Amino acid sequence: MTLVWLSGCSSLLPSERNEVQSPFSDYLDAEMRYSQAVNGITSRSELFSLGFDPLAEGNGKMLSFIDVRLMFVQPNIPIAYLPDGLVQCLEAKDRCVGYAFEFTKTDTQRVGNFWADVFNFRKQRELQGWAFRAVFVLVDNTLVHKVSNGEPNIRHFEVKRNPLGPLQGAGEFFSDQLK
Repeated sequence: MTLVWLSGCSSLLPSERNEVQSPFSDYLDAEMRYSQAVNGITSRSELFSLGFDPLAEGNGKMLSFIDVRLMFVQPNIPIAYLPDGLVQCLEAKDRCVGYAFEFTKTDTQRVGNFWADVFNFRKQRELQGWAFRAVFVLVDNTLVHKVSNGEPNIRHFEVKRNPLGPLQGAGEFFSDQLK
């Protein structure tokens, strides 16, 4: 009976889930909807219906013409080098707006030996998830430029070892108490 109880202890380790609310089920869904937005064709309302609406869906930044300029124009890059849509935005000034989105979903699980974790000898964490970022630039309610990046398959594994177990860091704790 004790063996059965001890083998199930790993389920007692803490876990954490972090999700930025989005209308997308996963990275591929976000990428697919992003690809449906077409420069020179997609309107603001069509962009919003794809799920890129900072008011209804949240987690988006509304960018002014100046924000767009600061994001894309660098001092050592000539304006002629920029994509046509960004040049169109710079010329349109106040008629140009942008939207920047970042959607993430991660799940962190503590794994490994329950007793090694509890007594602070070894803590192991696995982090899995995805992140998608997109910027849309519109002039007169029509998409003129878009760019995206992200991490479709985040996988991290972290191990922290403390050879002294529960005594690790105790010296720092006691010296802080004496101050």
